[in-house]
Amino acid sequence: MTKNFKNWLINNGYALFTANNQPSTVFDYLTGVKYVCQWENKTIDELAESISDIYPKYEDMGECSVKGRMKSRAVRCGLRQFNKFIMESRAA
Repeated sequence: MTKNFKNWLINNGYALFTANNQPSTVFDYLTGVKYVCQWENKTIDELAESISDIYPKYEDMGECSVKGRMKSRAVRCGLRQFNKFIMESRAA
C-alpha cells in the first residue's frame, strides 16, 4: 500500500526530491502517515480501513490537531492526501 500511495503522490505532481536532491514532499507525506500509524497503533492497511474515523482527528479542530501540525504540517497534509488516495482507490 505504501508503494501505491507513493506512486499516487508522484502521479499527482508531488516531488520526490528537491532541486538539491534532498527528500521532498513525497517523503514528508509518507513519513507523516507512518507517524499516524505509530500513534494509532495500526498498520498502513488498518489505517486505510479506518481512515474516515482517523483523518478528522488530525485536522484543525480534532483531538490530535497538535500532532497534525508536526513537521510543518506534513503529518496533516500527508494524512489528507492519504485519505484522498484511499477514497479514489475505493471509487475505482
